[in-house]
Amino acid sequence: MKTHTLLFLALVTTLIAQDKPKDPFVKDKKAAAEPAATADVPKNVVCLIETITLPQVDYVALLDSPKDREKLHERAVVAVKAGSAKLDGCHFIITKSGTRSTNEAVDELVYPTEWNAADRAGFQYPKAFEMRQLGDRFEFEPVLEDETGALFFTHMFARNRFLGFRLYKADTTLPGVPAADFIEQQGPSGCRMIPGVPALIATLTNAQPGAITLVFATAQVVSITAPPPTQKGNSNIHLTARVISLDRMKGWELLKKHPIDGAACLAELKLLLASKEAVLEHVSTISTLSGTRAVHESGPVYPYGTEFDPPTEGKPAQPSDDPKKPGIPAKAPGLAGTTAFENRPLGFRFEVDPTLNEARTISDITTSFSKTIMTGNLKDKNWSEHYPEIPLISSQRLTIGFSQAVDSTILLGTLNPPGDTGANEHKDESRLWLLFFDVSLE
Repeated sequence: MKTHTLLFLALVTTLIAQDKPKDPFVKDKKAAAEPAATADVPKNVVCLIETITLPQVDYVALLDSPKDREKLHERAVVAVKAGSAKLDGCHFIITKSGTRSTNEAVDELVYPTEWNAADRAGFQYPKAFEMRQLGDRFEFEPVLEDETGALFFTHMFARNRFLGFRLYKADTTLPGVPAADFIEQQGPSGCRMIPGVPALIATLTNAQPGAITLVFATAQVVSITAPPPTQKGNSNIHLTARVISLDRMKGWELLKKHPIDGAACLAELKLLLASKEAVLEHVSTISTLSGTRAVHESGPVYPYGTEFDPPTEGKPAQPSDDPKKPGIPAKAPGLAGTTAFENRPLGFRFEVDPTLNEARTISDITTSFSKTIMTGNLKDKNWSEHYPEIPLISSQRLTIGFSQAVDSTILLGTLNPPGDTGANEHKDESRLWLLFFDVSLE
């Protein structure tokens, strides 16, 4: 009886406390203050893109089974590990809500689009060129809804491949000119995503007959924890970039294990560097002031021709009918020539624009980081030896905007080399390149 009495008194006391009227103005202030405090916390959005290629019949089987369809990503991952599907692309990128960012792993193919008039043998010389990116390109802009925590996601994942040149003939008796054939695969769209839950954002028709590529995106929201305010005044900002490469499957596992903790991911990579299972591809540091754009460039400059004179036919001498006027001498055939050049910087390029907050604890950063290489001149059985030399440029690039706490390390994204693009028989290297960023004050 005594125990029951104590429980009854405790319950009554609780109910009285709940019924006690509160100052409505105090309540409103508190309710208004909580969302504001949450909104003031800087946030990044990170996104992992996985492209998994499998037979179409296997994909249909997953769709036809309700249980498998609900766990489509999980089943696809199981298929990769079992060897019946292939992870042929893995990309990672960081950005802020409302900021459009891009990740490129491409070969830049320059091909002719206009030709000079044909000579008597039907030979034509290229007159104007265009460039097309081959490989993977991902562009997205997430918008975070503070009330629900959901993400509205506009995106475009593109994968283009070069199939080679075919000879196009205006007259079937003439040699014709090379026309470039491509496979273009892309799926620009918009969707609503739940943070941390993989979503199928596109399917691509694979160049391999009977295969399909599934494009999954997993987005997560990362809150930035500010360190204690610094007393360093108007000090310099040191920004250090590190690029580390490793096997794609191992890198994939690391990204799934540490999707939002760049420091933990780098710590594991250091062990792989020590065992030579990973390679340090690049490291560079920029020192600048808040609000001041800075650039680091390291690499050669490659000049290449962009405008050309076509070869010309010779002309025989033309005697004059008037003895008082000289005849026109014979004109020898003219060779093709280069009339204009452009320069393309190669190597690593690191461009950054940081802005510190008032407390000098968090920096808003926009950056473009790239690696560019010249892989050789364009080669194809239908590209005549009498045509100009066309360089094939490979570009690995991240263009992003994000927030980062001072004295921290984060993973900005992948800086992968192009995959199977078809240009010069370029094959997939199955490597993952990871770009890490350190920010500190001096």
